[in-house]
This record gives sequence, C-alpha cells and structure tokens, in this order.
Amino acid sequence: MKKSIFLFFLFFLININIFSNELMAFNIKNINVIDIKGQYIDLTISSYDGKNIVLNQITNKKKLIIKTNIIRDTLQYNLNNERKNSFFKIKTKFNLLIPKNTHFEYLIKTTNSSISINKIHGEVSINNTKGEINIDNLVGDLSLINSNKDINLSNIIGDIFVKSYLSQVTTINTLGTLSIQTNSKEINIRNADKIGDISTSNAPISAEFQNVVSNSKIITSNHNLTIKIPEDHNFNFSIFGDLIRIQNEFLQLKIKKYLILGTSNGTIKIQKK
Repeated sequence: MKKSIFLFFLFFLININIFSNELMAFNIKNINVIDIKGQYIDLTISSYDGKNIVLNQITNKKKLIIKTNIIRDTLQYNLNNERKNSFFKIKTKFNLLIPKNTHFEYLIKTTNSSISINKIHGEVSINNTKGEINIDNLVGDLSLINSNKDINLSNIIGDIFVKSYLSQVTTINTLGTLSIQTNSKEINIRNADKIGDISTSNAPISAEFQNVVSNSKIITSNHNLTIKIPEDHNFNFSIFGDLIRIQNEFLQLKIKKYLILGTSNGTIKIQKK
C-alpha cells in the first residue's frame, strides 16, 4: 500500500513538472505582441529553430518567478524578482527563444535589469534602468530608454531612438535614422546610414555616417566633436559654440540642407570618410 502511494505521488510530481514546463512554451498562432515586465533580471532574447515561443529561467530554478498571461493578441510575461529583505540584489537569468523568421512587437519595461537581443525581427520598445543593453542583428525600429549602464547597438535595420542618462552609447552598422540623447557619457557612432539628433554633455562624440535628415544636430559641451562623412555628401554645416576650434576638410556647398554642429571648449573636426 505504501509503495502504491509513493508511486502515485511520484507520478503526480512528474506530471506537475511537465505541465509547468509546457506553460512556458506558447504557439505563435494569433500572437502579435510580446509584453515583458520585470525587475532584477538578466534577459536574453534570441531566435532558434523551434516553432514555439519558449521562456527559460536559467538561474534560481528552485523559485520559479515566471507568470504568464494572454490577452487578445498579446503574450504577457511578469518576471518579478523583488527581494525586499536582501541588501544585495542578484539578477535572475532568463532566455526567451523566438522562432526564426517571425515578426512580433516587443514591449519591455524593466528596472535594474540587463537586456540582450540577438537575431530578432520586429519593433522593439525598451524602458529600463540601471542595466546594460546589448542589441545585435535586429530588423525593425528600436525605441530605447535606459540609465547608468552602457548601450551597445549593432547591425540594426530600422529607425533608432535612444534616450538615456549616464549611459555610454556605441552603435555599429545601422541602417535607418539614428537619434541619441545622453549626458556626461561618450557617444561613438560607426558606419551609420543616417543621423537625426545626437547629443551629450561633458563628453566627446565620434560619428561616422552617410547622410542626415532635415535639421540634424550633433551637439556636446566641454569636449571634442568628430564626424567622418563621404566626400560626395549632400549637406552643409552650421557650426556654433564658445571657445571652439574648427578643422574642416570640405568646402561649402550650394545647397540649403544643413547639419548643425555645436560644442564648447573643444575642437570640431569634419573629416573625409
């Protein structure tokens, strides 16, 4: 009798575990939006060869904190890693796997978290604090708000808007309009298609790009500003600032399209790419 009861409970626990794992995998049918909320998490989103959306909790598996819900066309994840009684906060790691060649809208609102995205199609909106952001191989527009940690963006096809506080921003190979606002941290732009408004303060800006939108601006203060552009560019420069030095390798063009450049106590360098 005791053996039968033991086998019954063992079978029951195994089935609970299987059911719990199945709750973390969702068929992509009728899902257009993935909405993620969380705190003190380390989240990686990447594509894979499977057919379902799968979220794995990598660390602290004894305390699963994944809560899921589906409302209309939106798959919601709530990853609440709040630890009220702990002075040192340890991030819980998650891996969100997305079927290859699928397109979703991603709404990510997190605090004190790190986010990495790789090989994803879709529009991405991130609102985070105090965590590093790394995005590579994204096809879709990106809207990003962050603070206190570095932002690294590479190989992105789509318009990019970044607003940050005390975040160093580095971009490589972007195709679309790029706009960045930060302060007291460096901005480094390499091989951008087109820039909109780029600004920081008390830090240098280095920008290498092809073209500008109407009334584009690149502005800093108390530091140098260096841009590299093609020799056959189709815009002029409007330069302002106090106590500045200008090094310009180009002649003025007969065109009314301008890029505004500004700094103070620094050098503005305009170089051939």
